[in-house]
Amino acid sequence: MKIILDTVEYSFKPCGREIGLINNRIIQCTPVEIDALKLAEEVTKGKTFIPATFKSTGGSIKRSKANWESQQVIALDFDKGLTLDEAKNDEFFKQNAAFLYTTLSHKMSHHKFRIVFVLDNPLTQYKDYEFIIGNLLERYPTADQACRDGSRLFFGGREAISFNFNNRLKVASFAGLNTTLLQDIKSNLDMSVTRVHPNLNPKASYSNIYTNNVDLISKRNIMELREQLNIDPVTLSNNEVLDYLKKQDLRAFLGIRTEGTFIDIFHDEASPSASIYQSHRKNGHWLYKCHSSSKPFTGTILHVVQRLLKCSVVEAKLLLIEIYMIEIYESETVKEFKESIDMYKELLRSDELEEIHPHFYKAFIKYGHLQDFYILLDLAKEFITNDTDPRIVFYHSVRTLAQHFGRSTSATGTRMNFFSLFKVTRKLDETELPEKLLKIQNRNKRERHFQYRSNTYELPMYTYEFFHQIDKMCRVWLEKGCTGRTISYEGIMRTFGREDADRVFPQDKGKEIQELNEEVVSNIQFTTLKLLQSKGWTTEKEILNTVKLYFKGQQEFKTKQFKRCIAEMVDTYDLEIILSNKKLKEEMGITEEYLSKSSFPKIIRKKLVKDCRPVQVKENTKLIS
Repeated sequence: MKIILDTVEYSFKPCGREIGLINNRIIQCTPVEIDALKLAEEVTKGKTFIPATFKSTGGSIKRSKANWESQQVIALDFDKGLTLDEAKNDEFFKQNAAFLYTTLSHKMSHHKFRIVFVLDNPLTQYKDYEFIIGNLLERYPTADQACRDGSRLFFGGREAISFNFNNRLKVASFAGLNTTLLQDIKSNLDMSVTRVHPNLNPKASYSNIYTNNVDLISKRNIMELREQLNIDPVTLSNNEVLDYLKKQDLRAFLGIRTEGTFIDIFHDEASPSASIYQSHRKNGHWLYKCHSSSKPFTGTILHVVQRLLKCSVVEAKLLLIEIYMIEIYESETVKEFKESIDMYKELLRSDELEEIHPHFYKAFIKYGHLQDFYILLDLAKEFITNDTDPRIVFYHSVRTLAQHFGRSTSATGTRMNFFSLFKVTRKLDETELPEKLLKIQNRNKRERHFQYRSNTYELPMYTYEFFHQIDKMCRVWLEKGCTGRTISYEGIMRTFGREDADRVFPQDKGKEIQELNEEVVSNIQFTTLKLLQSKGWTTEKEILNTVKLYFKGQQEFKTKQFKRCIAEMVDTYDLEIILSNKKLKEEMGITEEYLSKSSFPKIIRKKLVKDCRPVQVKENTKLIS
């Protein structure tokens, strides 16, 4: 098959600017013909690959959907929800995947790996790729949803484990990706007449447990199904369809008459093992579950139809839309909003982003903020309906966002605050929320004993001037040495002012800083200035080692306070933070007595300006015990 393979090998996961270099380099590489075994060998050398090939558009080749040409390799990325042992023993993988490989950030305590499939024929229509990857992600919802992007980079890894390098995922059968072989429904019904449900009269037959809905579904008899279900037509936006379908009563849809467990509709069994229930997530979605150990299955109405018809998720959706008489209508405003988000996403993936908004790019690319913001844009599209007001508002919980980002809830909360700081998202104050939504959020807060209600966000649309202002903020962020630890009410207040702190943390508006925090910051500032006065420079490590606190957890606490106050110190005392190198060490007379030859930390010093006055230190700080 043909793929694009990078020429550089990495022993650690690329990050920051290195990803940009890979992106610029790999798209210039000529696609290579390679088999699954050779691909596994190259990937475990640490080489990045793109499983697709691209064509020239407008005289240039870009790693984008618009330039996508063909693809015969599909990979699923797992950072959570599945262990290596579970993956190695997964029947579907064993029958259809070529190999798996552990990523460069894989740990025994946190399994991270990718499953690689080779199709029996290359795809040349992007919609076919979308069908297949959509079906796979429906089957394995804990896989990284970013795999939907056919132009995605896959970094190399450390170890490859073969399922069978000759395995091929058949394109012609991608519609039926479930490993459980379905029996012919009519035959199943005929064979099961004598099957007895233990909770019913022993003489009761299979047909007494089910109506003929299952047979009608398998025959795609839409008109009779509508009559059985007594369907009323409904008009929805495209974003509302899946949620609406998943809320339809599965018992009524399948025509299941009995309460409790029942004979599974997908396989022959002597005792009832199936049940239907509403999701514990309280979203109103119905789930079908077979509890048997030999043929386990859990799925929504879409999965059930997929299995009965051996079709793709898209075909299942279209059939259900027809059965439930759903008319899809999108207003011009909705179409415009969606197009705006797609343009926004294109900007974030463009080759020109780093040149047009360099400080934004550097601040957002460093710790994966750019990738998560891209995911956030996709999630925001889910909330655009015909009832949407003239702005894009969404209110996913931090827990839901964390699942999509593949990060912890605390890290996700920090990221959302980071986005709010730089105004790519805007948190709405409770006075701006619809009354109905505010009541729901306050009720959830009470019932779950949370300190805060879920935040609701508005997504401002991209304009050059808007991003130009963000770029200027990012420049300040970078120059002042801010990090994720700066993202707190106190950190933002000290760096950008109380107005921005209130904007990012509207539920903490006007919050006073604790006395202990103030004392530690004063101690850090005093120590910094003393060190600057004595030798003209210092480092974060030296400052934190010099500041002495005497309580449990003091190292983490003073580090956090340093990150919160460093920007304020830089402004107040006219300091600068610069990256050290050999030449700078020589200029400042920094010898091995202070720093080893191999150590090049960031240096904090007084700004080098003419007629600068010496640093004045006031003895006004006490140590904390």
